[in-house]
Amino acid sequence: MNIAVFLKSDLHSGGGYQYESMVVNLINKFHKDHSIKFKYYGSSVDVIENYKSTFIPIKLIQDGIFQKTHRLVLENVNIYKILKKINKEKAFIEKVLKKDGIDLVYFLSPNKLSLGLGDIPFIFTLWDLGHLDVPEFPEVSYEKKFEQKEFLYTKCLKKAYKVIVDSEYGRSNVINRYSLAEKRLTILKFLPNVETFSATPFVNIKEKYNIKNDYVFYPAQFWPHKNHVYILKAIKILKQEREINIDVIFSGSDKGNLKYILEKSKEYEIEELVHYVGFVPHEEIPYLYKQSLALVMPTYLGPTNIPPLEAFYYGVPVCYSDFPYFREQTKDAAFYMDLNNPNDLVEGLIDIQSNPNKTEERILRGFGVLKDWSEIDFYQNLVRVFHEYKYIRECWGGK
Repeated sequence: MNIAVFLKSDLHSGGGYQYESMVVNLINKFHKDHSIKFKYYGSSVDVIENYKSTFIPIKLIQDGIFQKTHRLVLENVNIYKILKKINKEKAFIEKVLKKDGIDLVYFLSPNKLSLGLGDIPFIFTLWDLGHLDVPEFPEVSYEKKFEQKEFLYTKCLKKAYKVIVDSEYGRSNVINRYSLAEKRLTILKFLPNVETFSATPFVNIKEKYNIKNDYVFYPAQFWPHKNHVYILKAIKILKQEREINIDVIFSGSDKGNLKYILEKSKEYEIEELVHYVGFVPHEEIPYLYKQSLALVMPTYLGPTNIPPLEAFYYGVPVCYSDFPYFREQTKDAAFYMDLNNPNDLVEGLIDIQSNPNKTEERILRGFGVLKDWSEIDFYQNLVRVFHEYKYIRECWGGK
């Protein structure tokens, strides 16, 4: 059986790239079953470029304006019947995949190309339902983003052979919102995508970025829902009311909110404590974590995220938004924050600085969270999905 694996996220996509590259690495690391073969496809030149060092052959399928229009036209059943009479009923993506002998398509992220599949079943990966959970944020709702996501999910989730979600909360949310049958959903929890220290040259973070105090770390793209401003409010309180200086390092791409955050830091008179380091090389990431006072992640959007798992791996305390879905992910291993009260973070950071026994206890719990779900767990649950479909596919011949 031939499975097409679709990659959509490039290196600057943040968590999307981390997730997709992690799945590809696990398949390459563990897969030995010759009855199931993988062929890789990318939707942009940048995606293919990012995987060059892995020597994985990735075929480019670009989605131009003609292909998009044709795909949308095919949504109309009557037009489909007309186009079928002149052999124009197959979307470009399906023609390519049929020619390559593909039996099943595995989309590693939400992908509009799934709309073009009429005869080839597919697996759809769904990270979140942010447009329904937090529609007030511009990046998930404004400029018709809400309508675009709702169109994609309404069309594709019910048709998908399987929908991959990251948590029990995620599964329940999809079932409740889209009335999916429970058997159609498979939980594959996130894993940390980490570098080992032995593989990277040492970097003195404080020296490199001219930091004199303890610092907290937040690797997140500058979307409003990432809530960088919450950290600024806490640092302001620490400095002006507690006479404690704690720096923050922000890394990640600017998605339109960076200027606002930097202006806020000046307004709060803490700009000397705020360090935006942009998109950092991956070999520097371990040291940004390991030398920090804590990872602070006050995001509004879940149900899970990768940075807390990376912090657990490096033995770093985690300050995380206090929502039920995040408590499901990190259990009792994090210092939870009320996002309506930056004093929660203030007290948490003071606790981390002054109470080493409590901090070490949370770190040990973090290691325990990682032990509950391993790379082989992820792979075995994923390959079980492939084998289930392989058994079903034996019910008919042809391609």
